[in-house]
Amino acid sequence: MRVAFTGHREFSVKFFSDDDPLLIDLKKRISAEIEKTILDGADEFYSGMAIGTDMMAADEVLKLREKYPHIKLIAMIPCPNQCEKWGREHILQYTRIMEQCDKIMTISPEYTSGCMHKRDRALVDICDLLIAVYENRSGGTRYTVEYARKKGRKIIFVTV
Repeated sequence: MRVAFTGHREFSVKFFSDDDPLLIDLKKRISAEIEKTILDGADEFYSGMAIGTDMMAADEVLKLREKYPHIKLIAMIPCPNQCEKWGREHILQYTRIMEQCDKIMTISPEYTSGCMHKRDRALVDICDLLIAVYENRSGGTRYTVEYARKKGRKIIFVTV
């Protein structure tokens, strides 16, 4: 079974630091949902590697891979230079995760105005199940959730 992730880059609740109790709780809940899918047969996890939910979920997959070494993490990035304008901390996180991915899939050879949406559609097209950290507001996450519904994908919602 293949699982993909979608979620907001920024949340309406602002986390003050990595040790913020609300952020720790969100990560635990994401991890719990991932582990449930593993126990139900999931073995491939796809991350779009955007700031926020995508990299948070990828980190949780990597942690769970210590307990379940058979699971795979696949990065599905919109373009090779996805992170070039990010801050240092996010670039370091991105690089660390990318180095541990089992596979990297690139949607477009260069940035285009539609490459992010193409990546989002590709994530839904390849998955059997979508885990969405979703606050029901406009943007790429809503687009991805609506596309997953249209495609008949099972969706697990994790609230912020």
